Amino acid sequence: MIFTPGQIRRMVAHAESAYPRECIGVLTGLREKPEEIALNRLTNKLDELFKQDPERYRRDARTGYFVDPKEVFTLVTRTQQEGNKILAFYHSHPDHESYFSQEDLAAAVMWGEPVYPDAVYVVISVFGGTAKEARVFAWDGAGYAPAAVLRIE
Repeated sequence: MIFTPGQIRRMVAHAESAYPRECIGVLTGLREKPEEIALNRLTNKLDELFKQDPERYRRDARTGYFVDPKEVFTLVTRTQQEGNKILAFYHSHPDHESYFSQEDLAAAVMWGEPVYPDAVYVVISVFGGTAKEARVFAWDGAGYAPAAVLRIE
């Protein structure tokens, strides 16, 4: 997938505004209509879950994310009803490099296959509130491999 400068700016703005917490979002639309691709911010519930049950949720939103499955279901349903597709997921790594972690893989794959086979994943590293790098990861048949580095302006 080719990202427009505007899409990159909006993902980066979300990552920087969420700092020092991780952000999460989804780009929906059709690749052949890049000007109509929508950026959908999702709610990172991990701070709330950690506060309620730190034994079960051992990390907070500084080092992870959790999205209510109902929020994802609503977005996926609306996207399909509009005749669009899930094109990309993005999230940030506050004060860490942009890499595809084991947690990222666990969220993206079920029974060894991608949950959203046509989607790519963007990980944005944010240090001190400023985005430093954004990397794209794409399914290569065995896992998610680095596919591109996005230019942050």
